[in-house]
Amino acid sequence: MTVSTGVLMSKEALIRQSLRRNESWPGGVEKSTPNEKKQGKTGLLDTSDTERSSRDDLPTGQVEAGQLQPPSPWLYTSGKFKNGVVGLDNHGLTCCINAVLQSFYLTPEFTSILQRLDLKKEVVGPTNIPSAMHRLFEQMQASGGHVKRADTFLHCLAQNGVRVNRQHDAEELFLIILNFLMDQLQAPERAKELRSLYGIKLEQFVKCDCGDVTVRDSNFLSLPLPLKKAMFNGYFQLEEILRTFFEPQELTWGDQRLCPGCKKSRPAKQGFNIVALPEILNLQLNRFRAAPSMSCFTEKIYSIVKFPEIMNLNGLPISEKTQECGIGQEYWHYQLYAVLAHYGSAFFGHYTVYVKSFKDSKWYHIDDSRVCQVDWNRVKRTFGCCDRRCCCSEFVLMWPSLRPNKVHWKNLQSNIRPFWGMRGETAYMLLYKRVKQEETKALSARGQ
Repeated sequence: MTVSTGVLMSKEALIRQSLRRNESWPGGVEKSTPNEKKQGKTGLLDTSDTERSSRDDLPTGQVEAGQLQPPSPWLYTSGKFKNGVVGLDNHGLTCCINAVLQSFYLTPEFTSILQRLDLKKEVVGPTNIPSAMHRLFEQMQASGGHVKRADTFLHCLAQNGVRVNRQHDAEELFLIILNFLMDQLQAPERAKELRSLYGIKLEQFVKCDCGDVTVRDSNFLSLPLPLKKAMFNGYFQLEEILRTFFEPQELTWGDQRLCPGCKKSRPAKQGFNIVALPEILNLQLNRFRAAPSMSCFTEKIYSIVKFPEIMNLNGLPISEKTQECGIGQEYWHYQLYAVLAHYGSAFFGHYTVYVKSFKDSKWYHIDDSRVCQVDWNRVKRTFGCCDRRCCCSEFVLMWPSLRPNKVHWKNLQSNIRPFWGMRGETAYMLLYKRVKQEETKALSARGQ
C-alpha cells in the first residue's frame, strides 16, 4: 500500500508548521547564500559559513571519546513497581503536560544531562524551567508512593506564558518545553547535548528539469509524518510512511519555484536525504488536519498505523554528508520505548503514555496518577482503527467543584461506553532509542 502523491501539500505544510513550532533550532539556509547571518528566533541557521570544529562533525547523539554521556545518577527505584515509574496528578486539563513530562523523565539519556545541573551554584529564578523540571524529577525519584503533584513546574510554565489548564497538542508542547530547556540552560554545553540528543539532520534538495540542483540543510527535533485516511479494513506500516516521506515528489503548476540556474519556474523534483539521525528519534503521526469539506474545522484521522518495536532505517536515502560526519547506517537501528496516545476527537480528548522501563524492560501505561503494567498487545491497541464507530473502553470525565476562593478539579474514571464523538486511543508520538545491531538481533530472538 502506498500513499498517494496528493499528500505533497500536507507534507509541505507539516514541515513549515514544524519549523514554526521549533523556533530555536530547526531550519536551514540555501547554500547559494553563504553570507546569510543567523536569524535568531526565526530558526534559520547558517550552516555553510560558520566555523566548524572536529566536535561538530561527530554523529548526532555522540560526543568525543572520553566525554561520553554518563548514565543517569538517579537510581529509579521509587514508585509502586520500584523502577522509578511514578504517576502525576491531573490539575485539570494537564494530561498532555503529564504525558510529555513522563516521556522526558523516563529517558535516562535526557535525565543524565538534566541531573548535571548544579542548582546550588547556579542562580535560578521561579521562571527557570530546567531547575523546576530538575526539582520535580528529584521528588519523583524520592517518592514513596506512586503519585506526585507538579504544582511548581506548572506554575513555572505559566510564568513563561504557557497556559496550563487548557488542551494542548502533545507534539507542540514537547517542542515548547524542549526549546525552553535549551534557551534557559545556563551551561551552553548542556544545551548542545540536548540538541545532539534529539536533533535530526536532513538535506532538502530541489532538482529542476534544467539540471540545476538547490540544496539546503534542515534540522528538526521531531519528524512530522503526514497520514491519510485508510480504506475499509486497510492500514499503513510505519516503515512505509517513512519511505513515502523521503520519496522525491514532483513540483508542478502552483508548486513550481523560480530556479536559480535557469531563472524560470519549471517542473522540478523535491526530496530529502538523511545526514544524521539522533540517539532519541521522535516521530509524530500527524492525525489532525483541516477538514476537506469545512476548512475552518479540524478533523482527526483514525487510520491504523502499525509500528514495530524494533526498526531498521537502513533503507532510507542518505546524503553524501553522512559519510563525512563519520557515521554509517549501522547506527540506524532503533527500539521503541515510549508511545504518547490520544483518546477522543479533534475537539476534545485525553492523553496517556506507554513507556518501556529501562530498569526491567516491561511496558507500563501511565494515565495521569494511574500506573499499571501492560504487555505489547495492549500497546498495539494504539495502532488506530478503521471503523468510524470505534471508541475507547474508558473515558475521563472532569468537572469543577467550586469551593470558597478555590476551584478544585476532580477526575472520574468510568467504564461506560463514551459518547460525544469520543473514539479509541491512537498513537500520536513515537519515541525510539538507538540500539546496537547486536541488541536488535537478541531482542528479535526473544520475540520482543
